[in-house]
Amino acid sequence: MERRSFLQTLILVAASLGLSPGWLAGQAERYGQALAAGSRKLALLIGINRYPGEGSALQGCVTDLELQRELLLNRFGFDPAEILTLIDGAATPSGIQAAFAEHLGGSSQAAETVVVQFSGYGQWRAGSAPGQWQPVLLLSGSEGMAAMGLDSFFRLLEGLGTAQITTLLDCGFTHVSPSVRGNLQLRSRPPAVKGAGSAASDSSELQRVWPSPPKGLLIAATTPQDLAAEAAWPGFYAGVLTYLLTQYLWESTPATRLLVAFNQVASRRELGLFACQRPILEGKETARRIPPYFLTPPQVAVSGVIQEVKGNRAQVWLGGIPPAALGGLQPGTLLAPLSTASSVPLLIRSRSGLLAQVQPANGEGQFPPVGTLVREQLRSLSSSLKLLVGLEDNLGRVEKVDLTNAIAGYSWMETANPRERQVDCLLGRITPEMAAAFQADALPKPLEVNGYSLFWPGRELLLNSCGPAGEAAATAVQRLVPRLAHLLAAKRLRTTLNAAISPLAVVGELSTKGKPLRGSRLAQGAAAEPGILRFMRGDPLHLTLRNEGEQDLFGYLLMVDSSGQLHLLAPMPQEDFALPLRLEAKGSLTLPPLPEVAGESRSAVNPDLLTCHAQGLTELLFVASTRPLSASLEALKTMVRQQGITRSPMLLSKPLEWTQMLLEELTRRPPEGDPDLRWLDPSQAVTLSLTYLLV
Repeated sequence: MERRSFLQTLILVAASLGLSPGWLAGQAERYGQALAAGSRKLALLIGINRYPGEGSALQGCVTDLELQRELLLNRFGFDPAEILTLIDGAATPSGIQAAFAEHLGGSSQAAETVVVQFSGYGQWRAGSAPGQWQPVLLLSGSEGMAAMGLDSFFRLLEGLGTAQITTLLDCGFTHVSPSVRGNLQLRSRPPAVKGAGSAASDSSELQRVWPSPPKGLLIAATTPQDLAAEAAWPGFYAGVLTYLLTQYLWESTPATRLLVAFNQVASRRELGLFACQRPILEGKETARRIPPYFLTPPQVAVSGVIQEVKGNRAQVWLGGIPPAALGGLQPGTLLAPLSTASSVPLLIRSRSGLLAQVQPANGEGQFPPVGTLVREQLRSLSSSLKLLVGLEDNLGRVEKVDLTNAIAGYSWMETANPRERQVDCLLGRITPEMAAAFQADALPKPLEVNGYSLFWPGRELLLNSCGPAGEAAATAVQRLVPRLAHLLAAKRLRTTLNAAISPLAVVGELSTKGKPLRGSRLAQGAAAEPGILRFMRGDPLHLTLRNEGEQDLFGYLLMVDSSGQLHLLAPMPQEDFALPLRLEAKGSLTLPPLPEVAGESRSAVNPDLLTCHAQGLTELLFVASTRPLSASLEALKTMVRQQGITRSPMLLSKPLEWTQMLLEELTRRPPEGDPDLRWLDPSQAVTLSLTYLLV
């Protein structure tokens, strides 16, 4: 029976028997799962942290496999027996060839859908043809490190009996020293002569040859000439591409085309902070038509899944929570099971990385079965979340002590080792190499060598944060405190990111010259080119916010510029802050207003409101509530009077105090427990983020 006919019959049966819509939804979901089960799916996941004979700093490749495996099992209907993982010493050339032959191609019933992932080191090696380099995947071997040419790997894929193949390469091939950059570790090794481990001295004279992509779809962490990295996330390490992609696919709904999903991932702020990594997608025409992995997941946004049940505790995998929100997630968060087996929320007691230990919120009752999907019901946030400042390796021991002591004088921030924890920024000195490299980016003024400066976690410069050479450590911290306060204010706001799970359906879309470019989420159109959108400074750029829900919303549009500073864009000072930005139910508004609809009261708004600041990564945050935000609005009025501000954008003079007030209005105190914690209800408040690059 066709799917449509089946559902129509099901609706008639439900109506005649007086059954609830919930019964119908459950039956439809089970029918969809049965359809998915009818098509055979296979996956081969390869990850190497430890390379024989080599000291490896990689820590996230095995986590990549866990991220991918949980996604395939719980969002795309794979059976555990359909997923084969090759980890560390098992990932040899012969082991991979056997896996292709026996797991992916050896069954009497050929697979219709195949997913293959490799996470580890890549490298350029001198090829068999004179004067040429070829890309290779570094593997384990019986006597040390082995290699498989990327062209050979692609030939294994070509030999499979299906064209519905999705290949993910979370590695790089081009290497630039240093390999460790703050929170990031490069997944590439220096180029080497074939059969030798030493770097080739004449690599610049050789031609790099990239093989033709295999059949199906290829998602690579970066271009052949750029860098790829893994990163420290909140409590774990993982490849930047794998984590951002799998997290997006947990929460994306409704089901979208692969190209749309890839564009969304490639434009994430976390990738923008490491400008040297540029993911690529081969097979765009196919990707415009098909969903990720050629499979359609359930039509519901998900925060995670029950992974294990033991006695009165259970373990939940939190693969669907945005990285910035996960970093602020606290014990006390409530998760709602998405099943009819139990309606009792689950209370998070503790969290380590992506794993949370939970118990029934009422302290009793049975857990839903393993495999039950869950979604955030109330997010527990700390009102005293700190800024973590990493100290760069180019600092001396005494300098680090002095900087640590100076930072310790502020209760809202602390130092952390970027190789052990996810940090929010780096503090270090400008080296001669940095000065030369950053100056190539056309900075407004030369950088002073040996001056203290702030960097993003991937060692990208925070604009206008460099001090003079010879500056004392304590003086540098004092100079940078206002900037650090802005970074923390933005970090605390990002902990409220929840647009995918909030029933307050808000969509943001950037447009230029009246032409939409790309939605912030759920948009079905795809940009012509993947990656972060780029605009010229001063170009007219507009943001349209659409409220697809049933309630009016009150909120603020904020901007984090390339220097890390937080600005208010709307409501605008010239409108006297009569109300927060109001987004009516089923309504929309455009900022700045389009010229043909701008009234006299808005005529003073510059058309370059979104592009008038310095070059670099820009983030827009729309924060909204169902309740008028009166306290934060009054604070803005006071700020305007004190500073004499008359136009937007408005730099927040007291970012920590104001965002703290706003967060208190967006949240409420739990009835019991730690007084420092606040509950964010996605049915009462929503926050979404859009990023773009000014050039």
